[in-house]
Amino acid sequence: MNYKINDFLISPNINSASKNNEKFELTSQEIIALKLFFSSDDGFVDTQTLESEIWGERIVTKNSLRKLISDLRLKFGDSESFKNIRGRGYKLKFESIEPSKVAQKKVNDYKYLFTLLFIILICIVAILSYSYKGKIEALPKVSTQTVFESKDYILDYATHNNSLFVTARDKNTSKLYKVLNRQNTVLMSESYSGAYRGLEIHKSGRTIMHVVEDSKCKIKIFQKPVEDQIDEIPCNRQNAFPSFDWIDENRFYITFNVDPSSSIKPFIYDLTTKRLEEVFSTNFESENNKNFIDAYIKGHNDGVFSLRENHLDKMSLTYFEGNNRRTLYKFRAKPYSVAVAQQNLFFVGNNNELFMLPLSDDILSQDINLSLLMASQATKIDDPLVLEEQLYFSLGNVSKEVIYSSSGDFTYSLENGVRDFTYTDKVLTVLALTNSGYAIEQLKDGLVFNTIYFDSNLSLRHIAFFKNEIFLAGADGVYKLVENKLIQISNIKTTELVSNGKCMIAEGEGIHLLDKRTHTFIKIVEQGERAFQSEQGCLFVDTLTGNIVNESREIISKQTKRRLLIEHKGILAHRYNVKEQTHIVDINTGKVIEKTKSRARFTKLISYEDDILYLGEADVNTSILRLKLD
Repeated sequence: MNYKINDFLISPNINSASKNNEKFELTSQEIIALKLFFSSDDGFVDTQTLESEIWGERIVTKNSLRKLISDLRLKFGDSESFKNIRGRGYKLKFESIEPSKVAQKKVNDYKYLFTLLFIILICIVAILSYSYKGKIEALPKVSTQTVFESKDYILDYATHNNSLFVTARDKNTSKLYKVLNRQNTVLMSESYSGAYRGLEIHKSGRTIMHVVEDSKCKIKIFQKPVEDQIDEIPCNRQNAFPSFDWIDENRFYITFNVDPSSSIKPFIYDLTTKRLEEVFSTNFESENNKNFIDAYIKGHNDGVFSLRENHLDKMSLTYFEGNNRRTLYKFRAKPYSVAVAQQNLFFVGNNNELFMLPLSDDILSQDINLSLLMASQATKIDDPLVLEEQLYFSLGNVSKEVIYSSSGDFTYSLENGVRDFTYTDKVLTVLALTNSGYAIEQLKDGLVFNTIYFDSNLSLRHIAFFKNEIFLAGADGVYKLVENKLIQISNIKTTELVSNGKCMIAEGEGIHLLDKRTHTFIKIVEQGERAFQSEQGCLFVDTLTGNIVNESREIISKQTKRRLLIEHKGILAHRYNVKEQTHIVDINTGKVIEKTKSRARFTKLISYEDDILYLGEADVNTSILRLKLD
C-alpha cells in the first residue's frame, strides 16, 4: 500500500515525499509518526502512543510532539491534514493507493525518463556549485576507516587513550561500550532504552555522562572514563538532551535551563565550587525575545558554536562571540552535532553531505567558502566530532560481511566488508574494502599490531602472509605489498592464494608455486584445484587422479567427495553447506567434526587454533567512521 498527503506521494519506505518537482526527506521521528498514522484504522493516534513509540524512554519537552506535528504540517504545506483532537491526540487525513495504481504511475513516469535524468544532473551540479553566502569548493579526496559498528543505535561517543567509548540503545536495552583493538566490551548495560546518553571526555580522562537513573535525569562526572564518580548534577525534563564541552579540567559548558519556562542556553559548571554559573562574557539571549534551545555547543577560542533551535524557525548553525553573533548555515532538519578543529569546522548539510569550513581568526566577518568532504550519502550521516585531533562521524548501515567463529567467542569486522582472511604463523591477516581501496589488519594473540590502508582500483579478493610479507591476488594478478604499495609479481588470474608459512601456491589455470629465491610463480600442475593450507604443506586436488597432494606432488590423502577442503585440528575434512549451516566433515570417517552457526558466505572458512572462522553477514544499524583527508 502507498500513501498520499496533500497530493504528496510518500515513498514505499516512507523516508521521503514528492509532488511534481518538489521532494523532501523525512526524519526518523517523522517516519515513525507517519507509520503509526497509516497503520491506524481511521488515521487517529493518541498522544501517549505517539510519544512512547517515537521517543521511547527518552526524556523530551512537553512541546516535542507539537513541534514534530508542526514540522510535518510545514513540509506537506497543509495544516488541515494533521488535525489536533484536543486532549486526545492527532488525526491524519491521507489517501491510500493500491500498489497496481502506483505501478501504472511508474510506467507513465518512464515517458519522462530523460527529463528526470537531466534534472538529476542539474541537481548534482547544483550541490557541487551551491553557495551559502559563498562558494563550495571541489570535492577533496578522503578515505574512511570503520572503528565501531553495532545493531544498536549510537547515541554519543568519545575517545581516550586509544579507546573509544560509545553509548548506544535498542528498543529495550541500553549499553555503554569500550572499544579497543576492534574488540567491543560492554562496560554498563540496562534493561530499558536510553539509560546512557551524552558523553564528553577531557584529555585528562575526566568524563561527563548524561544518564537516566530511577526515571530521573542526571549528569554524572567521573575522575576517569566512567570510573570514580566525583560529582553529579540533577537535570529536568526541559533540559532534554544536554550538551557539554570541556573548557579546562575543572570547568565545562552545559546547555541548561534552571527555570523550566526559560530558554535552554549554555551555562558553565565549575567542579571546584560545585556551582552552575551563567555566562556573562557571551550574549546568548534571543534576538526576538522568544524561547530557544541551544541543542549542541562547542567552544572555540573566544567564542562558541551552537546548533540553535527556535520554536518557530528551523535550526541554525550560529557562532557567538561576546555581544556579536553570526549565522553560518540554516538547516531543514535537526542535526546532532558539529565538529570543531583549530582551523576547520565540520558539519552535515541539508542534503546529507559533509561540509568543511576553513576558519579564520575573525569568524564573524570571514567569507563562507565551504569544502564538500563527502557528497550526499544513501545512508544518514550523523554526529561529526573532532576527537584527539581526528575527525569522526556516524553512518547508518544495512548489512556487511564480518568474521564469525563457530564457538561464538570471536567476532571481527573491518571497513565496508571483509574480503578474505588467513591464519599463518599465529597471525590472523584480514583484507577488507574501503570506499577508495583496501584495508589490511593483522592480529596476534587477539591484538592488532599492524594496520594498512591503500587506495587501489584493482580487483583483489585473496590475501596470504608468507615469510613476514603480505601478498594479494585476484583477477588482476598477484601482488606483493611493499611500504603500502603494490608490486605485481605475476599476472595469474588467481582464484585462491594459499600459504602455510613455509610454502605459497596460487590457483588459477593450474597450480603455481612461488619460488622463494626469485619471488616468481612457476606452474607445477596444469590440472589442479581446491587449494587449501595445511600443516602438511600447500595442498590441492590433482584432478587427473583425484588425490590430495602437496606442493611437491606427494600424495597426502584421497578425497571422498568433490567438495572444498580444510584441515582442522590436524584432520583433513570436506566442507559444504547444509541448509543454513556449513558442515566440516572428516574425509575418512564421514563424521561431522564442526558446524558453523550460520552459512559461510562465499565459502570462506579457515581453521583458527581450536576454532573455525568463517565469513558471515551482520545487520548493522550504525557505524562510527574515522575520516582521513589526503
